[in-house]
Amino acid sequence: MEPQAAQRNCPKNKWVIFTLASEGLSDLSVPTAVRPRFYVLAAVLTTACHAPASAPPPTDANPACGPLPERVEVIPVEKPYPGELNEVFDFPDESSWWAPAPMDPAQAKYRAALVARLGEAALAPRVLLERARKDHAAMTDANGAREAENMTRALEGTGTIGPISCLEWRLFQHQDARYPMLEHPTELGAYVLRGEGRIRVYLSGGDLAGGKLRHEVKDRVRADVGRGFVALAHLHNHNFMFDRKPGDRMWTTEATVHFVGGTVAPSLTDVHAYRGMREELGLRGAWVTNGLDTGRFEAEDFDRLSAWE
Repeated sequence: MEPQAAQRNCPKNKWVIFTLASEGLSDLSVPTAVRPRFYVLAAVLTTACHAPASAPPPTDANPACGPLPERVEVIPVEKPYPGELNEVFDFPDESSWWAPAPMDPAQAKYRAALVARLGEAALAPRVLLERARKDHAAMTDANGAREAENMTRALEGTGTIGPISCLEWRLFQHQDARYPMLEHPTELGAYVLRGEGRIRVYLSGGDLAGGKLRHEVKDRVRADVGRGFVALAHLHNHNFMFDRKPGDRMWTTEATVHFVGGTVAPSLTDVHAYRGMREELGLRGAWVTNGLDTGRFEAEDFDRLSAWE
């Protein structure tokens, strides 16, 4: 395991606090439930500070994870799909948002429902990736089989996997409150920005088991980046899907009827989009969550991952 250092913004020639995380997120062989959570703080003299890394800075293991603040705006879009909302949230950049989410009653209920369906051991992110990789690799359709590539790379160490953060959970929970994720799976997508001591989130979602990238939202992100904000990451979820039938709203086919999803590796379509966001917005990273754990990938990982050519 290699410690990860997260650097906070600071003025020139000031002390910078580095948080050295011994969580072992890069060691995918360690089950989430038994990963050690201890952190060592070290003060280091530096002459300059850099923009924040795309991975959430590790902090205390059990912070106060407050509710998502009220949205400040809804961005109108042309021809919205059913239930579509493109919301803007803006709030102070506090360390609790980046720490692992505590097991609150809503998350405990979500996990318990999944355990009832799959069993505790099957929820480990590595187990889910192995299962999905085998499912896709066995497909006779070449395009479907290629989806196994990024699962393989995640299992081999591209990116990191760790417990869902407070911010990720609150965004996931916000969408789950609109459309229960297990009973009626839908997808959320969010640009997460940092700057001026604040977090700004552009959250999109609706009644669709998939997502749309709206130019109206991207234009706002681009403008914020031009004003000095950092496009820290794009977050979206990969649903668990049960009781599937060919032709249903989950895009199920005869070949995928037994797929349960819940993987935290990006699809080929996802990586294609990430590369475009990196070019257009300076995107620093991408996060893929299933509501329990999150796969986190740096911008340089986009070149290690597979995408549609």
